[in-house]
Amino acid sequence: MEQYEFADEKLEPVIIDGKYYQRIHNKHINSYGKNGADNIAANVIKIFQKIKGQLSENTNHNSLLVGKVQSGKTSNLELFSALAFDNGYNFLVIYGGYDSKLLGQTTKRFKKTFDAEDTVTYESDSPAIFSTEEKEDITNLTEDIINDFIELKKPIILISMKRPPAMKIVNNFLSQLDKNRLKSFVIDDEGDQASLNTKKDKQNDASATYTEIKKIKNLLNNPLYLSVTATPQANIFLDKWSELRPASIWLISPAIGYDGALQYHLSDNNSIQIIDDDDSFDTTTISNSLREAINYFIITSAMKLLLESKTRTYSDMIVHTAKEKAEHKRVYNQIDSYIDQMQLSFKNNDENKFEFLNEFKSTFDKYFSEPDTFDSINDVIPKIVKSIKLILQNSEGKETQANPQLFTQKIFIGGDLLQRGLTFDNLITTYFTRWAKKSGNMDTTLQRARWFGYRSKYFHLCKIFTSSPIAQEFTNLAEIDEDLWEQFADIEVGKISIDDIIISGENTILRPTSPNKAKFQKIKFKKRWVIQRFIVEDRSIIKENAAIIDNLINNSNWKETKNGSQVGQITGYYTLLKAESMKDIVKAVKNVFEYEPFQKDALLKLLDTDEVVLIQIGDIKKESPRFRSLYKNEPRIKPLQQGASSLNKDKSAFLGDRFVLIDENKVNIQLYNVAPGNDKNNYDTSLIQYMFAIYVPKEKVYFTKGEEDEFVE
Repeated sequence: MEQYEFADEKLEPVIIDGKYYQRIHNKHINSYGKNGADNIAANVIKIFQKIKGQLSENTNHNSLLVGKVQSGKTSNLELFSALAFDNGYNFLVIYGGYDSKLLGQTTKRFKKTFDAEDTVTYESDSPAIFSTEEKEDITNLTEDIINDFIELKKPIILISMKRPPAMKIVNNFLSQLDKNRLKSFVIDDEGDQASLNTKKDKQNDASATYTEIKKIKNLLNNPLYLSVTATPQANIFLDKWSELRPASIWLISPAIGYDGALQYHLSDNNSIQIIDDDDSFDTTTISNSLREAINYFIITSAMKLLLESKTRTYSDMIVHTAKEKAEHKRVYNQIDSYIDQMQLSFKNNDENKFEFLNEFKSTFDKYFSEPDTFDSINDVIPKIVKSIKLILQNSEGKETQANPQLFTQKIFIGGDLLQRGLTFDNLITTYFTRWAKKSGNMDTTLQRARWFGYRSKYFHLCKIFTSSPIAQEFTNLAEIDEDLWEQFADIEVGKISIDDIIISGENTILRPTSPNKAKFQKIKFKKRWVIQRFIVEDRSIIKENAAIIDNLINNSNWKETKNGSQVGQITGYYTLLKAESMKDIVKAVKNVFEYEPFQKDALLKLLDTDEVVLIQIGDIKKESPRFRSLYKNEPRIKPLQQGASSLNKDKSAFLGDRFVLIDENKVNIQLYNVAPGNDKNNYDTSLIQYMFAIYVPKEKVYFTKGEEDEFVE
């Protein structure tokens, strides 16, 4: 008897005991553990069932699947495909990469996952997988062969490079078939790259890749089309003329152990090392900061070897300084000279070896302290030095790129080929100085964050060497991405529509995406709230901060306010403070204002005024603390500010905390007493703490979907 899963009882059930789903799910259990595999399964079943509902109700069969950069989206696509095959689908087209390397990577992955042999036979119990890498394997297929596969209930997978010549191979083949027996779907991996129409007149003209996508959608009679990406800024702003405009958005959440923007750029750790902006390269000598980054890579590779207790460890470093190939070669030569000298000194055991070791120790002492000791890694450093391999990761470095799996310590030097789609499973050190001087795009920039990934076992060793402006831009970009992710979650449950999405443009020179991909407009608001999200976890610091704020509360004169209430109820108490007094508070309170989103230095400059308004939300000394749920496995609360008591403003007794505002022309600081936890009835009272929301009377910038009939900035 078939087994069904009801993710939503209002929708059709999904068969989950089919052979392909069970096969892939069991492989995921072996790879990711039962909890990890079950999380993937629950998400995939939910998405599949919701999409089935969409297909029955909507002529737009496009769905946007959004993950995080390097978060393992492919495992979700594998299980989705298996589930689709067990539920009646028999034909899949995958656009699996913009170059031959990524295409080969996708083909190899799907063949391995589905136990498909390189030579397709009728007898094998696996899908028939073909790739445009071997175009004759597709062009020699006949309608009879396809019908035989369908009779055998053997799904067909065609994997194509996302370039017009390869896509035409697939389309020409499909044009010769009777498609009535095909139940098809398309997976467009990295669906924001190359797929979208880049022509200015999007109603009447089409770019080459987009033209082929339109053809396949027509040939397959409007199939389910899944665009998959971690950077969907262009997809969400597509206009009504686009045949790829999504009707739905679904999140592919990262598995446990993922370290992304939140961990690197929005958390209190030492993963970012600021280098001097003027630490530039000349034609011969390696820069001081790059030399230190390489030394750090060697040290942490040795530490990783001891951590894993193995005979060898794998570790990677990326050096991404520019787009130009000439610059790649120059940096490659500088590093090559440095490493050659180092390896020769260790081989000959000469006096320079001990100079290198002293330099390593200085670097170690700068970044590590007890219980780690340099003596513990001293004996394995020679092994690491000997194993270093340099790879020039661009089209001119092919001779350095062979057999990378045979080299344990690799340093990659390059530009565009060090970004989208390329995964570095053992990345420890990143040296990143490439940045557009005037502007750039959020999606492209976020794809360069190859340091994101599953690195929890050695995250304490990971470090990014970059300039202060770049580090700050990535912090801003991380906040924007977090906010966008929350909007997608609201779309999933129907709170907002895709057209309601806004992307923050505050504190960044970046646009959401290239203007030739999608239309967007810049909107400026003159009111801004900066709201604390992360709690203080150190109990001793919580007590110290509480003493500071309690002293302020007890020694201030408070007046009641009813602002925000439409029924005359007291909503809080406020006092006017001299700006210098508030500055002293900001400086004294620990682990709050120095972290995002407050930007302590900027906040102190903002307080260069006469006075500020401090507002108690409620009566802090008399009322119980406000409970706020924590996100799973994160020291981050769900929204600090309370919303309106009703979505209908006219019927709302309370308009929300944002309306508890005393003077719109001054900085207003709201003070909350918060009990963070996971259970409202059973939380840790030692974590009760003061938290803040700050109203800043200045412009805030957003990007929204552009008008249909014109291009906007």
